[in-house]
Amino acid sequence: MPAEHEIRALSDAKWRWATDGPLDRLEDLFDDELVFVHLNGHITSKPEWMGELRSQRFVYDRIETHETSVRVYGDAAIVVARGTFTINGGMVFKLVCTEVYAQRADGWKLVSLHACQDGY
Repeated sequence: MPAEHEIRALSDAKWRWATDGPLDRLEDLFDDELVFVHLNGHITSKPEWMGELRSQRFVYDRIETHETSVRVYGDAAIVVARGTFTINGGMVFKLVCTEVYAQRADGWKLVSLHACQDGY
């Protein structure tokens, strides 16, 4: 499978795992050095973010992506996706997410995720 298709499939699966589980699959996708910059500018690490998801302090109720672009640069890939995110029982956000993946010995890993409000 071409890397672009593999990354797109991982990105799509990531959102499914975040809403429906299994969270272990999501944790496996996250690089140990993951940096997640949230909509409000808060920055979390892999252990912090997985803790929030497992405790259900933060719950993704539904995620619908509307458009996704993938670019691969050797051992790195960048995904830019627009979507509608419903969280914590009904708060709805239209977001743009930038994801950075790195090819590791055990496959592609998400090393950075940055969410911001979609201005369009």
